[in-house]
Order: sequence, then C-alpha cells, then structure tokens
Amino acid sequence: MMAEIEEIKKDLMDAMPQENEGPEIFEVHDLETATEAQRRVAYFKRKQSEIDEVADKQIERLKMEIERLEQWQEEAKKEYVERENFYKHRLERYMRDEVRKMQENGKKPKKTIKLPYGTIKLVKQQPEYQRNENDLLEYAESKGFVRVKKDVDWSAIKKKAEVFGDKLIDGDGEIIPGVTVVDREDKFTVEVNE
Repeated sequence: MMAEIEEIKKDLMDAMPQENEGPEIFEVHDLETATEAQRRVAYFKRKQSEIDEVADKQIERLKMEIERLEQWQEEAKKEYVERENFYKHRLERYMRDEVRKMQENGKKPKKTIKLPYGTIKLVKQQPEYQRNENDLLEYAESKGFVRVKKDVDWSAIKKKAEVFGDKLIDGDGEIIPGVTVVDREDKFTVEVNE
C-alpha cells in the first residue's frame, strides 16, 4: 500500500511544473494555457481518485478484520456472559425473597445489600407507558394537548417577492422584515471530463 502511495506521489511530482515554471508563475492567458491548466486539474483529480481507491480498499480490508475480531470477541465472551447472568439472576431472586420476607414480617424492606464485591439493590422505576399513537392523538386533539410547530414557508415568500437593492419586497410593495439580500460573486467551478 505504501509503495502504491509513493508511486502516486512520484507521478504527481513529475507532473508538477519544473523549477523554472513554479505554480505561482504559471498563468492562464489564452485558450492553449487554459487547456493545459484544465489538463493538469484533470490529472490531479485522477491521482486523487487513485489514492482514494487504494485507501478505500485498505479501509474495507480493515473493516472486515474489525468485524471478524468483534465476532470473535462476542463469541469468546458468550460463556462468561451466560455465567454472569446466571449469578445475577440468583442474586436478584435472593434480594426479592429478602424484601418479601421483611414485608411479611411487617418490617420496612431494606432494598440495598452491601457485599464484599459490590452492592445489590432494587431500584424503583418509573412506570412504562404503552401508547397507541392514533388513539392518543385523537384524545390530545380533542383536549387541546397538541403542539403545532410554526415555520416560515421561505419558498412561498421568495416566489411572491422581488429583490430591490438589499431588501425583499412583497407583492403589495411592503418591505419584508427580517431579510437582508446580500449579492454574492459568481461561484467558480471546474468540471473535468472523465
């Protein structure tokens, strides 16, 4: 991979203007020099694509290697995860039995037990709300519990308005507040034929 990248870098350096013609000296002043500049742009784009292709192949190979390692990781841990879950289940069952016994004896249940290797506890959870969105929406609309998000229809405003200097004017001749029109230079693009 490194050899391929070095070869591409060498090709790029060979294509660069020589010392008597540095990049800052090269000027486009007619159709011929414009064509030469465009040829160089196309060449550099091609070389960038070659570098991307080499890198993408290596990245893909590494992704496959990472995926293989992650599969191995999960498979290697599986036995220990199953054993861990077995003991967690036993601890939970013990904890729930202790709480039940305390409640049966009329005592306030102790929901935390400190052990040498950590703490086990029962933590109160918020209730889970299982919702039917259609029924809930119907109810919410009837009771006024629906939010409506206001948003500007910018495309509709632009269709019905005209630019006058740095202002946007609507069809009635009114200046639209909150809009300043800023003229921008034409954007330069270079298209390369592949």
